[in-house]
Amino acid sequence: MNKLPETFYLREDVVQISRDLLGKFLYTKIDGVVTGGLITETEAYKAPEDRASHAYNLKRTPRTETMYMLGGTSYVYLCYGIHCLFNVVTNIQDVPHAVLIRSIQPIEGIEQQLKRRGIDETST
Repeated sequence: MNKLPETFYLREDVVQISRDLLGKFLYTKIDGVVTGGLITETEAYKAPEDRASHAYNLKRTPRTETMYMLGGTSYVYLCYGIHCLFNVVTNIQDVPHAVLIRSIQPIEGIEQQLKRRGIDETST
């Protein structure tokens, strides 16, 4: 599998980028263990006009500062004190667009993915 080029994330149309990410593979390598899956659901956030965006109306806080970085940067935050949500920043620096990766279909390292989530694989 080939890594997406940086230019993929530097485009202006965050909605199109979110669509283009569908069907792509997302992998991690932690402590030498590779896990990953197929991206099946995304959400685009286009600040400043998108009221659902953390950077709505160009709001800048320590939490949202990552959204103003160069496209291709990971933006991860804790939601409701429970869930870590993974986003990828898009567009050029200081344009706070991002795509939330809402779901993946696990493909590789499924046993490790279950373990990380505290799920007993015998009960799945």
